[in-house]
Amino acid sequence: MKAFLLDIDGTTLLGADPLPGAQAFVTWLRAEGIPHLWMTNNTSRSRSAWLARLEAAGLEPRPEELYTSGDATIEYLGAHHPEARIYLVGPQELRGDFEAAGLNVVEAEADTVVLAYDVELTYAKIRTAALLLQEGAAFFATHPDVTCPTPEGPIPDVGSFLAMFELACGRTPVVIGKPEATMAAGALARLGVEAHEAVMVGDRLATDLAMARRAGLMGCLVLSGVTAQDELFGATAQPDHVFADLAAVHDWARTAVV
Repeated sequence: MKAFLLDIDGTTLLGADPLPGAQAFVTWLRAEGIPHLWMTNNTSRSRSAWLARLEAAGLEPRPEELYTSGDATIEYLGAHHPEARIYLVGPQELRGDFEAAGLNVVEAEADTVVLAYDVELTYAKIRTAALLLQEGAAFFATHPDVTCPTPEGPIPDVGSFLAMFELACGRTPVVIGKPEATMAAGALARLGVEAHEAVMVGDRLATDLAMARRAGLMGCLVLSGVTAQDELFGATAQPDHVFADLAAVHDWARTAVV
C-alpha cells in the first residue's frame, strides 16, 4: 500500500468537525511520505471552499491533495466533450470551477445537462433541465449519492434529484464520480500509483467501496458515517477491512503499509 484515498463526509469530517483520528492519521501520512487524496462526491461547493473547510478542521490541505467528483467531471468533459454547451444544475461556486477550466456553461441553447449537488436548486432550474433532456440533450451527473450526511441527519443529494428526472423525463445520466472507475482512474493518475497499490477509505458501500471493487483498490469501510455494521450482510460491495473510524485505520496502517 503506497497511497490512500480518503472520503470526506462521514469519513474525515462530519459537518465542520474532524472525525476521530482524522488529524493524527493525516499527520502520520505526511510524516511517512505516503501520498493521499481527499476524495468527495459532494459538489455543493467549489474547490477553494473545500480546501477552506479542510483547513478550518486543522488538516492543512494542499491543493493537489483534493479531488472532487466536480474535478473528475470537468476533466471528463474537457477530454471528451470540449465543445459542449453545458447547462449546469449546480451551485454558483461550482460553475466558477467549470468556467475556470474553460468549459462553456450557458443559460440558453445548451446541448448538455450536468447535474450536481445543487444546494441552490430552484424549480426554474428543474424545469429548464427537464425540457433540455426531453429535447435530447446529453446528460451527465457528478455522482449518484442519494443523501449527504450532516450533523442533523441525512439530506437529499444528487441521487434523489436523479430519481425525479428519471420519472419526469425517462432519462438516466452518465455518472462520473464514485462508484465509477472514471473517478478512480483520475485519482490514481494524480497520485502516480497503480490500483493495487492504493487504499480507498470511505463510509459508503454503494459509492466508496463499490468504486474500490470496480477499480481494483483495497477497500476499507469506516462506520463513522452512513453505513452501519448490519448493512454489510448481503451487500454486493464488501470491504476488505472494516474499522470504527480513521483512528482505527491509523492503528492498522502503521503495521500494514509497505
